[in-house]
Amino acid sequence: MNGPLGTGAAFRACRRMLAIARKELLVLLCNRVARILIIVPPLAQIIIFGWAATMEVRNVDVAVLNHDSGRWSREIIHRLRGAPTFKNVRALPGEHALRSVMERQEALLCLVFDARFSRRIEAGEEADLQVILDGRRSNAAQIAAYYLDAILDDVAQSTPRMAAGNTAAPRLDVRARCWFNPNLEFRWYFLPNLIGMLSFMIGLVVTGLTVAREREVGTFDQLLVSPATAAEIALAKLAPGCLISLAHGSIFLLIAVFGFGVPFTGSVALLYLSMLVFSAAAGGVGLMVSSLASTQQQAFLGAFTVGVPCILISGAVTPILNMPVFLQQASELNPLRHFIALCQGLFLKDITPAAAALNLGKIFLISCVSVVLAVWTFKRKT
Repeated sequence: MNGPLGTGAAFRACRRMLAIARKELLVLLCNRVARILIIVPPLAQIIIFGWAATMEVRNVDVAVLNHDSGRWSREIIHRLRGAPTFKNVRALPGEHALRSVMERQEALLCLVFDARFSRRIEAGEEADLQVILDGRRSNAAQIAAYYLDAILDDVAQSTPRMAAGNTAAPRLDVRARCWFNPNLEFRWYFLPNLIGMLSFMIGLVVTGLTVAREREVGTFDQLLVSPATAAEIALAKLAPGCLISLAHGSIFLLIAVFGFGVPFTGSVALLYLSMLVFSAAAGGVGLMVSSLASTQQQAFLGAFTVGVPCILISGAVTPILNMPVFLQQASELNPLRHFIALCQGLFLKDITPAAAALNLGKIFLISCVSVVLAVWTFKRKT
């Protein structure tokens, strides 16, 4: 209808829609929790993204096993110390220390100079240099190797042969070896991380929606008048999220190993134990979010607010060493960081019992704290 009657009907429809939109906006803005979720998370995430989400490689730790101690090995070490990419250049006493440093991820790369390195350069002969990279951090290792190549090329241009006017610099025979991931396959690095990230988000969201869903459908009060105590209800709410997280972790494990060919060299029993403890930590955080939320929408936004920063500062996507010091310290409280380190060790290098116990102990401690806080928050809100 194009007459006044049709125009009036369209006008009334617009008024109704505007009234509904105004009501929804008022409901959203008049709720204190909703206002916080709308304003605080985007601001926090843009700050964390700006600091943590970078693929640059900085603050690289380097270990040096120097059998030469001549002029040119010292020159390379001096230039490494002066380069902004490399933070610590650590001298090793012997080969036994090299393996220990690489296994504990205390260095991204290690340089090994043979006993005749400087003498061969002075004689204009080919000089051997071995570079050992940590293949568990494949992307960072490749970028750090490019920076090292640039330094070595610059050193080669300063040798006596070049100073004498020869057109070609002496060749440095750099032999690179990648431990734990010989071909620097990115999937070998990323898929173990992905198991941790997906398991964390699943446990967080599944547990995070439980209490909020009960409140929305009106069964929460019925649950409170049951014979079970508030602590028993809270702990029971954690169980489904832990079981679902374990089930998904099993699926991810099978897909990574048999679907993508990622090697698994560690203990399956240790992996499942760590997944169980880790899922309890994720569930505890999710239960805290759910206890504070009034609706499932708020619970989902809360889970997203907590989950994304935890993933960013876990080292799964970007190197932790690239982050500011306070974020590196904050990541120690993140169970995902320690679970990823444990996963990479179990998949790629058959992690030592001491290193596994250290990471598992940290996850267990964080899990205990998160579950206790979740039960306390649940009881306080009920």
